[in-house]
Amino acid sequence: MESNEQDQKQNSKNQVLLKCWEEMPKHLQFNPHIRSGYRPLMTPTNCVRSIFFFHNETVNILTHGFAILYIYLTVPDALPWRTQGALSGCHLIGAISPWIGSFLYHVFMNVNYGEDVYRKLLKIDMLGIWLCQSFGALPMIVTSVHCSSVFLQYCCVSIYCFLSLLGLWKLLNLFCSDKAMVAKSPWQRRLCFIPPLGMRLLVLSLRCYGIGGGSPDAMKHVILQDVVAVIGGIIGALRVPEKWLPGSLDLVFNSHNIMHVLVVLAVCSMHEATIQDLTWMSDPTSCSVPNFIPSIHEEL
Repeated sequence: MESNEQDQKQNSKNQVLLKCWEEMPKHLQFNPHIRSGYRPLMTPTNCVRSIFFFHNETVNILTHGFAILYIYLTVPDALPWRTQGALSGCHLIGAISPWIGSFLYHVFMNVNYGEDVYRKLLKIDMLGIWLCQSFGALPMIVTSVHCSSVFLQYCCVSIYCFLSLLGLWKLLNLFCSDKAMVAKSPWQRRLCFIPPLGMRLLVLSLRCYGIGGGSPDAMKHVILQDVVAVIGGIIGALRVPEKWLPGSLDLVFNSHNIMHVLVVLAVCSMHEATIQDLTWMSDPTSCSVPNFIPSIHEEL
């Protein structure tokens, strides 16, 4: 009898009882449609151990964890460092930073250090996304105006950098001015990325008419990198489909899971576009070849 009781106590120590939405602290109650599967507050060590059991953050952790490994193992060797070293570095930073920030956030979001630490983790996550949207997309901006005048090149790059910094200022202002921001509308953080997105869409319209530069073969991926990311962001903000089936999609197939998969695909498109663009720009005769793309609709 005593040995059985000891075994039961040992098993209870090794098991983690997942909690419901109502049992979580206020700062972790950000999606009321996810009703269960929450990890309790844990030490940092136990947060790391939670990677190896199933809960409602498992899919979010694994999708971006595998993305880190994929980028680390494949992207650096594929970039033209010899001819486009600076832009290759920008792309590498932009490609890997959102996954590192997101991985840390989702692993340690339930750490038992209080709301202030949670907000710092969320800020790291958002900064990773900002780096992707700014540094990661900078090669596309530079390539798209490569065949324009030097003045226009400097203007476009300067405006894009300014709009990126404006988005960063808005993002940081949300964290500094509103302590309850993390529990409010998920649209607020996404709107901070609109300024640089608008500039990318403007440059994209020029590329559609063959103005400025850029590899014609990269057009499909240039379009997809933002379209897929925007769709993922909208799904995450709307919190569908779990809004329609509350409690039924707590562990898999909820909006955040879908968004994670879509943004990984978006960065893969960004990588494909960047590789083709930088290879194109490395060719000294690239601007002497007409760059109009009559078959863009067929390509898409």
